[in-house]
This record gives sequence, structure tokens and C-alpha cells, in this order.
Amino acid sequence: MSREAELERENAILQQGVRTLHAVANLALESRAFLPCCHAILTGVTAGQGLGFNRARLFVVDVGARGRLQGVAAIGPGDAAEADRVWRSIVDEGPDLETLYQAGLRSLEQPGALDSETRMLRVDVKGDSAVAVALRAGTVVRAKHHGDLGGKLDASTGVAAPMRSADGVEGVLYADNCFSEVEVDEASLMIFALLADHAGRAIANARRYEKLALEARTDALTGLGHHGAMLHAIDAALATSQRVGVVMLDLDDFKQVNDQIGHLAGDALLAGVADRLRRAVRRDERVFRYGGEEFAVLLPDVDAEGLRHAAERLRAVVAEHPFPVGPDEQLPVTSSVGAALALGRDTTSLIDAADQALLRAKTRGKNRVVMAES
Repeated sequence: MSREAELERENAILQQGVRTLHAVANLALESRAFLPCCHAILTGVTAGQGLGFNRARLFVVDVGARGRLQGVAAIGPGDAAEADRVWRSIVDEGPDLETLYQAGLRSLEQPGALDSETRMLRVDVKGDSAVAVALRAGTVVRAKHHGDLGGKLDASTGVAAPMRSADGVEGVLYADNCFSEVEVDEASLMIFALLADHAGRAIANARRYEKLALEARTDALTGLGHHGAMLHAIDAALATSQRVGVVMLDLDDFKQVNDQIGHLAGDALLAGVADRLRRAVRRDERVFRYGGEEFAVLLPDVDAEGLRHAAERLRAVVAEHPFPVGPDEQLPVTSSVGAALALGRDTTSLIDAADQALLRAKTRGKNRVVMAES
């Protein structure tokens, strides 16, 4: 290839890279939340309208374990047969980057083989994988000079680059061409490093956004979702099914705690009840602080018998042991519980039905469960 042809080819790569950077920046800005932001970045790295890599993976600094990176997301085929099928489809349909991104978002709830594998990966930052070396060196590196995490990365075509933000290094972006076996040229490597830099800033912004969004939905005292978050969750559950139940719990005689022991003890009690309920709910159940001394639990897939059992289970959990409310003081607590099934009700009427059942539990002697009428 002549020098003129080589320059033309590099110029075409750079132009495509600039277009990709612009498109990925727009997608990351629109996505805001952490995982969609990661997915926007990975879409821009892979085949189709992105940089053209066969596979891409994203690792972030593990805040729960110093000295380690955690795999959080990946895009790419699981094997050569899937790669051929996916690329043929992209060539035939010619989707733009946003179309590919939106299609991928729909798979986040059911990750593919590569995504699932990546989410299980943990990388020692002192190790010799390309991911670890890129983090320590602070620059883009080629995987073929380093370890490959036990065969999980491609040692001949892989590249890795640190993702930096104003706060420091957020993680590492990795990509390879394990199916086409095309080695990355210097122009593509430069664009990849620029994309990784943008990825670091986008991820930092997404984390800040999620933190603020969580604080806006969370009760400060208990750490549970608040009234507004509960309404949103019930709306979402009712949009897909009528097999929705709500359990409302109100602490019995709570006013006496504030009046006789003090508001600090009352706050400690509320926080303790919240923690006990949080640990007691099952995987698909969600607990909220409805207001004051009243809590609510959303059950998204339940029948009448299951709802009754859940309500009794939660009532018993609250009353099971006294709660510490001071250095040397423990307080026995019970709750009155009302439970209701959707049965054609909307969010407002479902909550009202559970609340009315709770009031009947109070008038019938407290520390009991009452089911709403159908």
C-alpha cells in the first residue's frame, strides 16, 4: 500500500472515529443511569456503526474491595457462529448506532453469555492482565503482552484503556477481535483511547445521577423508599399484572415511645423496624416507609393465600424480639397489619383498601392481620 493510500485509510478511520465519539457522547448523555451508560459506550466500541471490535467489556473499580476491578457489562457474540449471524444481520439491515443501542437495552434484564461471564470477572489490579496493566500504566495497552485472565480475554488482538474522570480512574475499557483475528492498527487504537477517556467522564456522571436519584426516592431516616417511590413501584407493577398485593404495617402505640422515652428513641425504633423488614422481605418483595410509623410492602406476584401468609410473616418479624432504643434499653413492639390485593383496583384504591384493613386491625385489638374485602 502506498503512503498516500495509507494516509487516506487512516483519515477515513479517524473520521469514522470522530463520528462514533459524537454519537456515543449523545447516547451516554441521554442514558444517564449507570448500566445504560455502560451499554452506550460498549455499543460504540463494537461492530456495526461503532469502532468495529468483535467484543467489548467494561470493568470498574470495585468500591467494596480495594485493589480489584469488577466486570459490569459486555457486548459481543458468545461464539463464532453467533458472530457470523449477528454481523450478517447488521450488514443486511444497516441499523444506526442508536438502533443497536436500543436493541441491546432490551437484553439487559436477560444478559447473554459474554455479558454474564464478564459480570462474574474480578481483576486483581496487581496482576498481569491487560486490564490491570492499563489501570496501573494509565495508558492504552495491547493484551498480547500480558496475561489474559485465564483465557477470558483474547491475548492476540485485545486492547485495554483506562477510563478517567475528574475524580480519578473509574475503570478500564477492554475490546478484542477474537473471531475476525484482526489486529488493531494505531489509528483505531488512538480512537479507542479517546473513547475510553470519554467513558470515564460519562460513568462518573451516571454514578452521580443515580446517587441523586436514589436520595430523591429514599427516606433519610430508614434508607427505605419513600411514599412517592412506593406509588411509582405500584404503578409499574399494576401495568404488567393484577396479581399485586400491598401490606401496610403501623406500629402499635408508637406515640407513647416519643412521649415517654423521647424522639431519639422513636427514630432508633423506626430505623430498627425498617432494617428488620428489609431483611425479612423476599427477593421479589419491596418495603417502603409510607409515612410516620407506617410501613408498606409491595408483593408483585401473589394470590390471596400468599398475601395472608406474607402479612402474618411480616407482623411476626416485627414482634419477634424487642428493639434496642438506647444503650441499656430495649422495647417490645407490635404492629397492626392490613393487606389488599389489586383485583381491578388502581394504585390509589389498592393503598386505600390496605389502609382501611389496617384501621380495622387497630380497632379489633392491634397486633393482628386483617385482609381487605374483595
